[in-house]
Amino acid sequence: MCSRNTPLRAIDPSRIRINRDIKHSDASSIFEVELNGQKYALKIFHDNGDPGYTEKGRDLNRFRCEFNACQKLLASGACERGVVPKCYGYIDRMDPAAFAPVLRHFAHDKLQPRAILLEYLPNAESLNCVNYSDALYSQAIEGMEEIHRAGVHHQDLYSKNLLLVHGDPDRLVWIDFDVATTFDELGLEQQADCDHEIALVKGFGELLRKDQAEGLPPNTKYY
Repeated sequence: MCSRNTPLRAIDPSRIRINRDIKHSDASSIFEVELNGQKYALKIFHDNGDPGYTEKGRDLNRFRCEFNACQKLLASGACERGVVPKCYGYIDRMDPAAFAPVLRHFAHDKLQPRAILLEYLPNAESLNCVNYSDALYSQAIEGMEEIHRAGVHHQDLYSKNLLLVHGDPDRLVWIDFDVATTFDELGLEQQADCDHEIALVKGFGELLRKDQAEGLPPNTKYY
């Protein structure tokens, strides 16, 4: 639907069929959906009014953050190379009543929700100390470096946002860009943020390795 260097396309919500819910949070929900016979993941964002920006200019609108990050990642080729889920399009507004009772969590929001259509990754699980692999973890670091080259800072680096996607071969995929920030030029401040994020990725890789060596069950610790 969307190729490299093509802006995200608007999608008619009436063409979407929701199969099941995958994950819920206070900010958004993710559903398995079908469009034209193909399965996708649809991330739907609650909207109770635009929170705007901080005094320093950081965007607080989660849909806008993910949308802007997807545009950058799509244009850079990061989606195509599998570092992040492929981004296919967006829905400006969805009427919860048209998808009742599935979207009942959105029925009392001030505004109708917006959504982003993403690649569906059926054979995926969050990285933890049990499924961690030294051989594979370099992909997490290299993937974050590619995200930075796209002009995106993730800003929410936890192992829950790094998926192990089983396949031939297995791969690691960064997800959840709804608090991400974007930049056009790599100045000193942007480079410092890149360095900080790479250090965080390396750091929790070491924590996962240590917990695995100790034989701890998954999610014993929060990192």
